[in-house]
Amino acid sequence: MSTDATLSTSQDSSPLSSAGKSRKYTMVISRMTVDKLGVKLYDRVYAVIAELISNSYDADATVVTVTAPMGQYLAIKKDGKIAFKEVTIEVCDNGIGMEPDELQNFYLVVGAERRNDPKRGDRTKKFQRAVMGRKGVGKLAPFGVCRIVEIISSGGSLITEGDAHGYRTAHIILDKDGIMSDTPKNYYPDIGSEDGKLADKTGTKIILRDFYYKRMSDIKELSRQLAQRFGILSSNWSIQLIDASKTSSDPEYSTTVGKFAIDIMKNSKITFDGNQPTHIAQNNSSYIAKGPDGTGIPNDKFEAGFWYNLQFYPIVGWMAYAKESYKDELMAGVRIYCRGKIAAQTLVFNRKAGFTGEHSIRSYLVGEIYADWLDESEDLIQTDRRDILWSHEIGELFQDWGQKAVVYIGLITRDPMRKQMQQQFFEIGKVRERIQEAFPTESQKVLRETATDIATLMGKSLRGDELSDEKAVGDLVDLCILLAPIQDLDKRLQEAADADLTTLPIINGILKSARIAELVTFGRQIQKRIEIIDNLELLKDTDETDESELQKLIEEAPWLINPQWRPITANQRLSTLKREFEKYYHEATGLDVNLSDFTQPTKRPDFVAFSQDGALQLIEIKRPKHTIDNTEWDRVQTYFDQLEAFFANQKHKDFKSIANCFYITLVCDGVDLTGSQKKAFESYNGLNLTVLDWSAFLLRTKTTHQEFLEEAERLKGVS
Repeated sequence: MSTDATLSTSQDSSPLSSAGKSRKYTMVISRMTVDKLGVKLYDRVYAVIAELISNSYDADATVVTVTAPMGQYLAIKKDGKIAFKEVTIEVCDNGIGMEPDELQNFYLVVGAERRNDPKRGDRTKKFQRAVMGRKGVGKLAPFGVCRIVEIISSGGSLITEGDAHGYRTAHIILDKDGIMSDTPKNYYPDIGSEDGKLADKTGTKIILRDFYYKRMSDIKELSRQLAQRFGILSSNWSIQLIDASKTSSDPEYSTTVGKFAIDIMKNSKITFDGNQPTHIAQNNSSYIAKGPDGTGIPNDKFEAGFWYNLQFYPIVGWMAYAKESYKDELMAGVRIYCRGKIAAQTLVFNRKAGFTGEHSIRSYLVGEIYADWLDESEDLIQTDRRDILWSHEIGELFQDWGQKAVVYIGLITRDPMRKQMQQQFFEIGKVRERIQEAFPTESQKVLRETATDIATLMGKSLRGDELSDEKAVGDLVDLCILLAPIQDLDKRLQEAADADLTTLPIINGILKSARIAELVTFGRQIQKRIEIIDNLELLKDTDETDESELQKLIEEAPWLINPQWRPITANQRLSTLKREFEKYYHEATGLDVNLSDFTQPTKRPDFVAFSQDGALQLIEIKRPKHTIDNTEWDRVQTYFDQLEAFFANQKHKDFKSIANCFYITLVCDGVDLTGSQKKAFESYNGLNLTVLDWSAFLLRTKTTHQEFLEEAERLKGVS
């Protein structure tokens, strides 16, 4: 194989221009070229389609149609192996096309710069469009996603042969495996059935098949992807999409690619006005940068371009903050176009991390700017058109210009950004509605205003990503409501301190504010407790719920059994008692008992222990619908016996200062005992033993807390 990455015609097999005669197309290309410029650079289907569309634009097409099965994978993967599907992608245009000689001499030559070719030039023939292609490697893009590429193109001059009139057609089929085979011979594409025939119209159709395991975007997604790749504003250019997997009656069967749209934050947009195309100029008189209000930005801030070697490199377009933080990579950052095609996309023009407002800029900065000089005198665009050669002298100046623009837009959008965050916080958290609900009476107007002021300050300090968590937003609203009466109390105390004489009305105001602050705080706590109770009701009705989960819940929320109880972890001396009893129990019975506070989460607890009012409270919770039988009661009886012996032992007399008696609470849904076990149970029940069934246990707990909450709400209402 050749290593110079060119395609040429062999001397003994040049294409013939007339129909019906033998023809052989020849491709001379290095295997490395196909691999590096096709497979490696273009691994996304939409990027490949964009390259083919670029060719249609350069061929003076007014309409290009992409037909494909959308929203699906183009191959099948099973057991690690890929199988081809019987699907195709077709890119069809109505451009000037190519007749056989043109296809051989131009299309089958990789790396030849069209703009330096006097036969083709820098502008298209019909519409004088600035040609997008330059390096001549885009034709290899399809091999990054598929194996077979079929080209059917009709062009050249109108031909008359007998009664037939038309444009000569070239039809070849390229096989990637054949091109990349280890052979020193030239590659000869297969000749298609339409080759040499006459077509009614000029145009080109590219058909891709035998795909690798690549996903095709759905039609809406592909439309956005292509709109983002092209910044063409023209009345004689249109991209049509057709979903081959749908019928024509489906509303998503077809669409026309429009302008890439982004909702912009109010008062954040700066524009760069001037002539297009943006070629290198001798002065900057035709270009101006404007602020959000439409007035010009002083040149000492920055211009609509920059200077290099006494020449001006203009930039036209806009930059702003998006109304919402980035939803996908397509809208992230500033899109830079050259000759109507995307050349790069940058978040902050390579500005290093750690600057003021960095998070907002990296999450909200968007833009669309045009710089046709990027490949005018020198080509400053990387081959894959994913970035710019920033290390070049001109690239560095462009980067400096962009970083100044980033700093400027960060300054002017600081206030609009804060206002937007505050507005979103109020909308997502239903702040005004929640505040009105918390302080409903006319006498609580000051509290409503105070809570609103706190929420306003808090909303302005939030970042966009913090607003995506609805629960966190709700908690912040709760905090605003909790702080309002406390702040009001602080204000009244300050008024009392400043007054020469503390009058009775001031004292009454202080007491009233203190009372409301207490009610709001405890009311919120009770609301949270009721939510936990509701969750426990769901948990108890789940068959998969493990007893250890229920025991854990009781340890963390002992008020479920008794509203006055507190966790064991708040009492270090009781933790010592727990450990000593576990050792004593093992020595006396040879068995283990676990009063664990879950420092050993894998060990099933027998009881959860609490110290309340000088008594040791032991709770064992069973799964719903479980009944205690004789065997389980024998175990409980052993606990009673050993606890009595433990506290009677003189070595443990010091523990009586924290627990001079003990009680056991069993949560279960029944007792099925007989004989001596039944008699023993009856002797303890109501004294040292309390048995609660699930329904009674939850009802009692919820009723207690609900009554408190209703009273708190009533008192707030009359305050």
